Amino acid sequence: MNDEPDGTRLDGHHAIHLETGVALINALTGDHVHGKPKPAPVGHDLVRAAAEALRQSDGQVDLPVAERLRAVASRLREIIESLSRREYDQAAGLLNRMLADSKARPHLHRHGDQSWHLHFHSPDADLVQQWTAGLAVSVAAALGDHIPHRVGLCAAPRCDQVYIDASQAQIKRFCGLACQNRVKAAAYRARRSGP
Repeated sequence: MNDEPDGTRLDGHHAIHLETGVALINALTGDHVHGKPKPAPVGHDLVRAAAEALRQSDGQVDLPVAERLRAVASRLREIIESLSRREYDQAAGLLNRMLADSKARPHLHRHGDQSWHLHFHSPDADLVQQWTAGLAVSVAAALGDHIPHRVGLCAAPRCDQVYIDASQAQIKRFCGLACQNRVKAAAYRARRSGP
């Protein structure tokens, strides 16, 4: 996402958070994927899906944490749905509430000999608070940088997956080739059957 012209770019930190937010949304929320029903993950499947979305493998995600992450993902989905409908004022209001609830506050931090870097959560925040603050700030950065169109909902019927459009043309409408091909095939069949 860093090859884009000025005014349509997010820095690497925010881009990574947006990718993680999309992974959480798609893993933990939604009713359909690629035209098929998508059962909500529960129990161990929920824990595994949340850990994979966050790229956590050290046992930090248990069932209560996964349930809290699902709530975060649901809030993010509501924001993305508002952005997709171009309801920017509503999305900004939802984001402001999420920022306030997460107690996001920037501060510089470093681990050992690493260089200083910016965190958006308090030093004593737990895993969910850390991710909530970072995700809310990154989505807010996309909205504030006038590039909310970079994140959207799949336009295919019976698919509510979220995607990031990293293309220069900024014309992505589907979560992937499976849905794009499904829609093209349906349009072709409709044309062949005629009026």
